Amino acid sequence: MLAKLLNNHTKIIAECAIAERLRRLPNITLHPTLYNAPLIYDQSDAYQAMTEIYQEYLQAASKANLPMLMTAPTWRVDPQRIAQANPQVPKSINTDAVNFISKIKTQQTSNTTPPILIGGLIGPQNDCYKPKLAPTALKAQHFHTTQIKELATTQADFILALTLPSTQEALGIARAISQTNKNYIISFCVGTNGNILDGSTLTKAFDIIDNDPSVKNPPTAYFINCSHPSFITKNYPPQSLERLKGIQANGSSLDVTNLDGSSSTKADPLKSWSADMAELHHTHNVPILGGCCGTSIPHFQALIDILKS
Repeated sequence: MLAKLLNNHTKIIAECAIAERLRRLPNITLHPTLYNAPLIYDQSDAYQAMTEIYQEYLQAASKANLPMLMTAPTWRVDPQRIAQANPQVPKSINTDAVNFISKIKTQQTSNTTPPILIGGLIGPQNDCYKPKLAPTALKAQHFHTTQIKELATTQADFILALTLPSTQEALGIARAISQTNKNYIISFCVGTNGNILDGSTLTKAFDIIDNDPSVKNPPTAYFINCSHPSFITKNYPPQSLERLKGIQANGSSLDVTNLDGSSSTKADPLKSWSADMAELHHTHNVPILGGCCGTSIPHFQALIDILKS
């Protein structure tokens, strides 16, 4: 379905921040390792707040008549973290999270709405900003396979591997997902020089994964996330990243390693952020625009304005 969406649409909106918005709200505490995933079982104010954030994005996309990508809260919800979780959570949490987001989609949309696809998220095994901690391709394939296999059996339309700091871990993930029948996206975290945090250029990483003989089906698309659009436009010539199909951008142009653990939301002025996103969209033909840390509904609306212009 994701491949079909990309073939049929050149302007697609993706959600902006979810977990980052939640953890800035008063009286909401995210799980120390599973983040917002356990909130799907919590019928308190936290559950309602998360539901309303998803609904807010869906309603804006529907009003703009734009196709949309949204994701279940399953980032780094791997078997190791599930087993170590305190308090304990059901082993079916990945499936339950996809069902949770599918229900919200069904309640908010109709058959006449432009396509809205749901993704199952996976994240890096270790710190997303420390590539030296990333596993080898072989170890990454082994580590991520269980979660990938479960997500592949759900209603999710695609799998999105998010905030990857290493080409080798991305390669292992691609090998694992390509054994399923799901379309998938590999999304890297890049620095101010435009390189993946392990030092690889995007073009090199794309080439390694696309041409690896153990990757049965290459990624449907590549993204960058948790990074600013200027990191790409300042370091790659226009039209030089044909395989880059999306960005979920930070609201700040600071290096991601300087944002990690910030006690407050960091964001550039919305007007300048929007201009940088528009430049990336037009000069690199990036069809999917979304947000990451430091973004919320004003950023989402700004992206809609870009895509509708």
